[in-house]
Amino acid sequence: MNKVVKWSRRWLILGLVLLFANSPVYAAEGEMGFFGGISEGSYLPKLIEKYVAADAEETNTYVYKEVVFMTGQPVEVTGTIEVTIEHIDLDEDPSGIIEEVYVIEATNEAEGVTLEREVELETRYRLSEGTFKRQLNKDSTLVAWEETIATPAGTYTLDEDTAIFSKTTIEDITPGITYYNTSISYTVYYLDDNDNRIEYVVDSDVYGYKQPWSKIETQYMNVAINSQTDGLDLHMDITVNPRLEAKKTIYYNNTTPYPISFGGTYNQRMERQGTLSYQINSYHPELKASEQAGRFILSTANQIEKLPIPEGLDFMEGHWAEEDVKKMYSMEIFTSTPQEGIQFQAMTRGEFVKALCLAMDIDISKYEEVNRASQQIFGDVPPSHRLYPYIMGAFDAKLINGTGENFDISKPITREEAFVIYIRVIGLERLGVTNAPRTPFVDDDQISPWAKKEIMAGYHLGIIQGDASGRVMPKQWIAKTEAAAIINRLIDYLREDIGRDY
Repeated sequence: MNKVVKWSRRWLILGLVLLFANSPVYAAEGEMGFFGGISEGSYLPKLIEKYVAADAEETNTYVYKEVVFMTGQPVEVTGTIEVTIEHIDLDEDPSGIIEEVYVIEATNEAEGVTLEREVELETRYRLSEGTFKRQLNKDSTLVAWEETIATPAGTYTLDEDTAIFSKTTIEDITPGITYYNTSISYTVYYLDDNDNRIEYVVDSDVYGYKQPWSKIETQYMNVAINSQTDGLDLHMDITVNPRLEAKKTIYYNNTTPYPISFGGTYNQRMERQGTLSYQINSYHPELKASEQAGRFILSTANQIEKLPIPEGLDFMEGHWAEEDVKKMYSMEIFTSTPQEGIQFQAMTRGEFVKALCLAMDIDISKYEEVNRASQQIFGDVPPSHRLYPYIMGAFDAKLINGTGENFDISKPITREEAFVIYIRVIGLERLGVTNAPRTPFVDDDQISPWAKKEIMAGYHLGIIQGDASGRVMPKQWIAKTEAAAIINRLIDYLREDIGRDY
């Protein structure tokens, strides 16, 4: 490597991209590098990858941008970040050590600035089990950090021997979404051509989540640069806010030619974008006003995936849930053969759980083998039952715990039961914790005590709503059409609304 930042292996400074061997993973943490830069990140997986899986790579390379402040002026550099993280399987190895390596090479030819960085971390992790979720604690130790920044004013080389580094992460793994928060702190020194020392101090917090319909990672980074040398006198206080987002949106295309066997298709658009903003908070007379703050976007072309065409749904034309039902079949969340009358057919507890497993990509692979495991948790769900893989997958993911010896798999699911599972899958039950003993619904007295917290959470999120009279009708069973609307509303929330708070 030239005199540019060379990190001895990509470091996962903010939270590893744990690639669970038996679980779908929508990597976010680590894809930006966690040094104040942004990358394009990876796309969310397509529907077809459920059937034709793409090989999981330990090393991935993304387009990368960062702002270098070492000369006293902000300089935007562009290049690549290469991320290498070991694959682990939490079911087989609930605790252990993995290695992450991050390599960044970026330049600004017009300004004559080049950055090379290589960082290697050793990360210890430990999984702990909860009632309806799991938690993963991670603590990273710096193994090696090599970095060089070449500028017209000289070359700055990181002094690895004096580097002090700390990174700690908590991941809350709910049945459908993993939320994470990482705290990072480090102090490093750079040596210029005359062996003068420049102190670089960083404190950073990263928040993010990952799930099948969107993922976001946002970093809040405070940087202090201090140097008192003959050639460089720097005292800078900077805030940097990188953000990486990927999501899926859905839209309908009517077909143009009249003599064609289908009228249109639902399409899924895979989007991703990185955004970086910075603010120099300290006063520097040599900085122009335009250099005190900046913002830029790193975006790439969208990918489009045509979804399967739902058949046999002509009888739904004009029904209030027509679009919801058609989307459920196109996204293959509903898989049974459509039958006229589903507007009036009850959704069973087992079918509702299956639909949520498919909507949230809950792993059922180990229960799909021809010779299924003899493990049986519920008396009415033997290995021979057609819904066995979904019930067991949901049980493993801590989405369900049953009603006792039986799951009541064929019993119509009530609205309050559906809402409890609905909120549990996204792990936001805590939003329903309140001092008020009542929910806002007029039929609050009919809501079971065990369901009030989840229903309140759904109300606060705007995804559980009452009818025109303000009733939630907790004991009423739901029809398949209503289940389609409920799940589609959840997916719409996970595509867009959840990201607003990040």
